[in-house]
Amino acid sequence: MATLILLCGLLTQDDNAAKEALERFNASMKTASTPAARASAVSELARTPHEKTLPKVAPFVVSDATEVRVAAAKGLGNFKDYKAKASAILQGALGGINAKEPDVQAAIFEGLAMLRDETALPLIHKNMRGDYVKASKAAAAAAGKMRFAESMDALVGLLVDIDRWLKQKQGGGYKDDKGQAGDENAQKTRLEDLRKSVIQACKDITKEKWATSEEWQIWWSRKKAGFKVPE
Repeated sequence: MATLILLCGLLTQDDNAAKEALERFNASMKTASTPAARASAVSELARTPHEKTLPKVAPFVVSDATEVRVAAAKGLGNFKDYKAKASAILQGALGGINAKEPDVQAAIFEGLAMLRDETALPLIHKNMRGDYVKASKAAAAAAGKMRFAESMDALVGLLVDIDRWLKQKQGGGYKDDKGQAGDENAQKTRLEDLRKSVIQACKDITKEKWATSEEWQIWWSRKKAGFKVPE
């Protein structure tokens, strides 16, 4: 009985917190005439994750200005108790209005990393090879933060390809924030930047310190069968 009473009390507190957060949000949005103001209101609401606040935050991932969509995508990462719903919203928001928005895509991967939803891994792995290097770096970082062994094949494979592209003076198909491939030097710089993110993700998952694609490839081929993510 005591446990039930305590649980009811906690639920009441959460409901009240959500109600108050929604009231503040609605008041803020009435006077939020700029994207920055609306982004701030969305971010603030997302700090109170609840079944009643989730439907209010979710639409902003695919509506309003880029700044607001970024705030919503990052904010949905707070909804860990509603992981399945929040993750599905984020995964579905990569296309459409956000298809050519690397800032929003990067924020989506940041939100997914916070949720640590394993169902998002295939999408994360795919987008490590996406069009925009900013989003691809964020996808690699998300894989590293989520720390699932299933990501290692994708990371090591990409690392090997990056080194091959660098050696052959190719760009790997990645573009800058404006969707431009740029000259050979720009392509090299982007690949080297992505390479750092991929190596860091490998380190985050395995706690190993290898620095080259050859070392990671050899180590992973030896350890893959029985690998368990270390604490």
